[in-house]
Amino acid sequence: MTTRGNAGWRATVATLKDGSIEFEMVWDTADDDFAAIRDAFLNRGAIEFAVMDGDITTSGSQGLRATCMVTSFSRNEALEEAITVSVTVKPTYSVNPPSWIVVP
Repeated sequence: MTTRGNAGWRATVATLKDGSIEFEMVWDTADDDFAAIRDAFLNRGAIEFAVMDGDITTSGSQGLRATCMVTSFSRNEALEEAITVSVTVKPTYSVNPPSWIVVP
């Protein structure tokens, strides 16, 4: 967008939001959360996330709630530490669009 009333500066207007969530977790096939994320990646399925700054049951905790697609699921094999997986998820189309929530 351009305008002459902005002292010669190009003005930008945000139209679409874009985001991703990146995290690592221990490679543990017995863990239900690991299995759900792995299966969502392998089956190209959507999975619900609430990425909070505190416990989801604690009043005042806040964060992004979104239905996401797992776009990256990479196994890391360190020499001396546990095997981990690097995960990237991105919001996808859903009847419930991404939103910022605060636990009441």
